[in-house]
Formats: sequence, structure tokens, C-alpha cells
Amino acid sequence: MDPQKQAYREEASELIADMEDALVELEQAPDDRDLIDRIFRDMHTIKGSGAMFGFCNIATFTHGIETVYDLIREGRLKVSGELVSLTLAACDQIKLL
Repeated sequence: MDPQKQAYREEASELIADMEDALVELEQAPDDRDLIDRIFRDMHTIKGSGAMFGFCNIATFTHGIETVYDLIREGRLKVSGELVSLTLAACDQIKLL
């Protein structure tokens, strides 16, 4: 495998682990702006780097989730337990992709 693509996979794995930790915390503190921003940044990095290295399926998939967290940052959506569960499931899907 291309070393750059392998580096992306390693970085994405670390970002997903960070996101999963933040999501668990967010479930207990749904208004914590730092956690929301952290999840958004992790998704944004996975998306952008994925597109740059040719992982278009990952970039497309994460774009939708990133958009949801942007709406939360704008105050147009609220964090719920269901959203946290769906985002954790999305993390699992990204790992598969």
C-alpha cells in the first residue's frame, strides 16, 4: 500500500478513537461546545484528508455527519442521545470504509 495512504489510515484511526471518546463524554454533557467542536474537527480532518488521498467514499460519507455537527455549532440542532448513537455507528462505518 502507498505509504501516504497508510499514514492517512493511521491518522483516521486516531481521529476516530478521539471522536468516540468525545462522543461518550458528549452524551453526559450535550451542551459542551468544546466537545462539539472536537467532533466537528475530527470529522472535517477525516473528510478532507480522505478526499486528498483518494478515499472519496469516506469523504462523501463524513461530509453528511460533518454538516450535522456544523448545524449543532450554529445552534440550529441540539445534541441528543440518538444523535450520539448514530454518530458512533457512523464511526464504525468509517472504519469499514
